[in-house]
Amino acid sequence: MHKLKITLSERLNTLRHFWKGEPHVWDIGCDHGDLGLSFIEEKVDSIHLVDPSSAVFESLKEKVTLLDSYITEPEVFIIHQKGQNLKVQSFNNLIFIAGMGGKEIFEILQELLPQLDSSSSLVISPHRKVLELREELGKMPLILKKELVIFENEQFYPVLYLQKGEGERVGPFGKEIWEGETGKAYREHQLINFSRHQDPLSQEFCAYLSALND
Repeated sequence: MHKLKITLSERLNTLRHFWKGEPHVWDIGCDHGDLGLSFIEEKVDSIHLVDPSSAVFESLKEKVTLLDSYITEPEVFIIHQKGQNLKVQSFNNLIFIAGMGGKEIFEILQELLPQLDSSSSLVISPHRKVLELREELGKMPLILKKELVIFENEQFYPVLYLQKGEGERVGPFGKEIWEGETGKAYREHQLINFSRHQDPLSQEFCAYLSALND
């Protein structure tokens, strides 16, 4: 067999760096599966690639057959279903949920959180409905460990690193995420976008971002 070569983008590499040695890795909405499969030679027990697309499912099956025959661990599971219906192990998971809208991520978290304990961590990166998602996250038993933004291919990607438990909750607008040069550029980008909206949440958000410039 040929060894499977995985080359990650800067964005996916950034997500991957949140791994703290958890033995069970879940890539929900995995698409090409590269993020999850990049752990194939790490000391993990299992990799779970989750996606509802039949085309993705078939492509992943072919890709996994390219793994070196000498690799017997970790186990790789390809799960053909929506993340909203997923059953996970209750402990020692690192769960990636990226590349989808805030509404979908919220629905997945509603089902996942009751299954998890504090030994599991989540890395989420919503593409749409970010404010609405943050509002819901703030009501959940989640500790915000880190937040940042990545700029790649002319797009901004917010990232939140979370753990189940009691502690600093997710704030409605973010703090760390606006720091540094990328954070400042993201702030200006969001100000331009949300100033076009008249709803109270957007107006409050713009006022918050404007105050950061003072």
